[in-house]
Amino acid sequence: MTTDTYDPPQSEEVVLCVCCDAQMASDDDYCDVCNTPAEITRSIAKRNVSPHFISVVGPSNAGKTVYLGLLLDVLCGGAKYLKGVPNGAFSLRLQEQVVAALEDRRFPEKTPNESDLWKWLHCVVTDSSKRKHKQVDFVAPDFAGEAIAMELEHPGMYPAVAHIVERTSAFLLLCDSIEVRDNGAREDLFAMKLGSYITQQQGLSHLDKSRDLTPAVAIVFTKSDTCPEAEADPRRFMENNMPRFMDYCQQNFPRHDVFSASVVGSSILMSHKTGALSRLPLHIQPRGVIEPLHWAIQNS
Repeated sequence: MTTDTYDPPQSEEVVLCVCCDAQMASDDDYCDVCNTPAEITRSIAKRNVSPHFISVVGPSNAGKTVYLGLLLDVLCGGAKYLKGVPNGAFSLRLQEQVVAALEDRRFPEKTPNESDLWKWLHCVVTDSSKRKHKQVDFVAPDFAGEAIAMELEHPGMYPAVAHIVERTSAFLLLCDSIEVRDNGAREDLFAMKLGSYITQQQGLSHLDKSRDLTPAVAIVFTKSDTCPEAEADPRRFMENNMPRFMDYCQQNFPRHDVFSASVVGSSILMSHKTGALSRLPLHIQPRGVIEPLHWAIQNS
């Protein structure tokens, strides 16, 4: 005679979405409310720490995907007192996509608008620039620029954008330096709308502008290898081309600073049969990529 043992059913593991706090079951792939991937929530839950949201935002074609992918690549190698270790294979997908594209002398495909297709990264970053090392769980999604623009026009259309902006400690606001130089008013007004959206989502309108209550905002002029004015003096470049947003930052974000960055050493402009122009990177040479993140960690 044999005796079978009985194992009582285990209670189903329930975790809260890292983005919107909705309950997620163990077999969920995405949050039902905001479409955040379950793997990023579980990755943070296993670390048992509070995530440090640093969001890379900006208009379409500002270079957010390339910047974020190269930033992770630089962090893995260590630079400027920062060293990063990706937590989970999913955190390497964006880095892999960007580096592979640049090595093929092309820029990666645009990020799709569907939030369940966005790539996320979770990287444990150690800052050794001060006597006491600081370690943060750097969490960031690769937002689509069009999704950000639609959320600004119709709040609530992209719940993931709204919830993450609400929880973000520091923003890296990327602006295409060529677009700012040639179409300054349009870029200036977009940044104003984004700044106003951040103020509303974080409930800052009715608070005094204490440094401890407001997020840190780093304005980063990308593609500066093609815009020497932005590379030479980014703050003056902003004062001259985005005066409205400069004034808005001084009034609403006590912790803000201005940077320039580029990821390629040189590039060429190609003309297609249709007359369309596209820029191709010739080699990778990141400049000014790590400094905005270091400043954001120090100030948030």
